Amino acid sequence: MDVLFLIPPSAYNQKKTPVDRVYGCNYGYDYKPAIHLLLLATVAEQLGHKVRFLDCPAEGLNIKKFFDYIRSHHIDAVIFFTVWLSANEDLWAVKIISDKVEKVKIVFIGAYPTWKPEFFIKDKNYFVIRGEPEETLKELLSLFQSGEGNLSGIKGLSFLENDKIVNNSSREPIDINCLPIPNRKLLRGKYCFNRINAYPSTVICVSRGCSYNCTYCAPHALDQAIELEYSKLHSRKPTLRLKSVENTVKELREISFLGYRGIEICDNQFVWDKARTMEICNAIQPLQLSWICYARADHLKDIEMLRAMRRAGCKLIYVGTESFCQEILDDINKEMSVKDSYKAVKLLREVGIEPEVSVLMGASRLETEKTILYTIQESQKLKTNFVHYSIASPLPNTHLYKIAKEKGWIRRGEFVPHDNIRDALLDLPNIKAEKLRIIIRKCYARQYLSLHFISQQVRNPYFFKRFMFKLKSLVRLIRYTHFSYKLL
Repeated sequence: MDVLFLIPPSAYNQKKTPVDRVYGCNYGYDYKPAIHLLLLATVAEQLGHKVRFLDCPAEGLNIKKFFDYIRSHHIDAVIFFTVWLSANEDLWAVKIISDKVEKVKIVFIGAYPTWKPEFFIKDKNYFVIRGEPEETLKELLSLFQSGEGNLSGIKGLSFLENDKIVNNSSREPIDINCLPIPNRKLLRGKYCFNRINAYPSTVICVSRGCSYNCTYCAPHALDQAIELEYSKLHSRKPTLRLKSVENTVKELREISFLGYRGIEICDNQFVWDKARTMEICNAIQPLQLSWICYARADHLKDIEMLRAMRRAGCKLIYVGTESFCQEILDDINKEMSVKDSYKAVKLLREVGIEPEVSVLMGASRLETEKTILYTIQESQKLKTNFVHYSIASPLPNTHLYKIAKEKGWIRRGEFVPHDNIRDALLDLPNIKAEKLRIIIRKCYARQYLSLHFISQQVRNPYFFKRFMFKLKSLVRLIRYTHFSYKLL
């Protein structure tokens, strides 16, 4: 079969800006390869299907060029990895494809289709794969190809039968060590990362799930879908699954062999234990890669491990600080002390790894303007080059969603997709959504439009090589903040 794995032109979405399909909750200032969709393309390729990974924003395809591609290529099935913000653009693309390609099969995968299959299944040739997609996709493509078998026997599948949506039983989690390495040779686009000073760069994901139960948790986009489906049966999150050290190192070596110099590890958390982290770092040190990752502050206490990470090429760690008010951390079930954040930043600086702290606003019923301003002030005292500001979103896979629905905090009564670094959906008891929007804009203006930050960017040796990318990011930031330079 000819199978198209598609990211449509960004002109189809409201912001006319590419949606981040790795984490799935904002438009972002980077544009990364959609690693979860790339893995699915690799799975299909290994089954013998003719695969094309078409990333229109990365390949510079506008609407006209997209039309031309659809008209000039044979297509049997189109696969979308649909995140919250991409639903409308994906559905627009489907309409165009269905009008031009007779009997084409359309398959939606991701958190939004998992949550509401009925929103996407408009025709008998439309299908939704709920939750973890790989095994379901294999079986569905085999059925498409052979024309034999029964749709009702494929777990995790939703489809239309006799004008009614059929939701087959859920599929249990798989052993992720059986998955192939994503075939990055399928990527034809250009990708740039603001926080990695190495080019070309890519993304890697070597785990699924998380062993913690933070109430607001917004994991990467694939885990959101997996959690939504799993919780229907078990009323809890699935357990953490890690790729083996051997498989992790194998993929990193292949990335290096392909010529990539920079990597973003998009796991919800990369640093789980010292032994595993040290073993991976010691194995990849000769590759001379530059990489960044995510980690909880309370997992960054061992200086020997941090030094090994630095030697292996770790340049920056996004530290999950969220709040510098202990009562807020306790209320969101962070299971961490504020002191852990201060210590993590100190140790990272000591070993030469750049810390990026996170400020999450509005995740707790106890949140007030005072607690938010205190957290912002404490984060600024740390004087890190990067601070990630975001507003808690009541994603349907979270405990926060259940609480917000019960208490009536969601402004429109139900979750709607929105960008969590630009918009707010919750009116909490002591602070409203509009106030959160004002605060976060001012935070981004003060952090990233300062002369200090801009001068640092200009002094970077890669600045002029990626001048247009940096300039576009700056213009987008200025538009977003509306020149909000006034201090809080």
